[in-house]
Amino acid sequence: MINKIKNRNLMATVNYQNLLFETLQNLAPVPPDLWADILKVTEIKPYKKGRHLYAQFLDLHIILEGIIIKRWDDGGAIPNDVIDFICKKQFIFHNEDVDGSYFEVDDDSVTAFISQANMLKLLDQNPLFVRHSGHFFAEVMKRRSFRGKLLNLTALDKKKWFKKEYPEPYRKCTVKDKSSFLGMTPNYYSNLDI
Repeated sequence: MINKIKNRNLMATVNYQNLLFETLQNLAPVPPDLWADILKVTEIKPYKKGRHLYAQFLDLHIILEGIIIKRWDDGGAIPNDVIDFICKKQFIFHNEDVDGSYFEVDDDSVTAFISQANMLKLLDQNPLFVRHSGHFFAEVMKRRSFRGKLLNLTALDKKKWFKKEYPEPYRKCTVKDKSSFLGMTPNYYSNLDI
């Protein structure tokens, strides 16, 4: 029984490593020596729904499974407005101490975690990793600009855009969180027929 559990855990780890490789390979080539160095400094971490993702400034999480919600943090006990949804094959550079936010697991998730110190080590040992880190930053900045695109859209167009750009959150997240992200009430969101 113990061997079966170990084998299942090993298979899951290998599957997540393969997904990480695929994600990085889609950004830029990952030669074998770089991949070996990445594996040495990366932790595959599972998170249950409702947990918060904590990290130091500029640590990196690559989402391999699930949905993470970025929320404004006003210090209250009630969940706050949604800033963004981060899904499979997307990245989080932690800067919540600077921008007053926090990350909450909305759907059981698995991430690949690389600390800022290990990112710097990778950049020093493998200059090719510069291409990947540039993509991480670019992707994070692009996602931040998404919400700005909503300003001039009608409510119906916002919901259509959300369905197209955020298919997983559109299917799985609560109406309250989706409507918060789009800047409308849950009732109004629910009444929009697309």
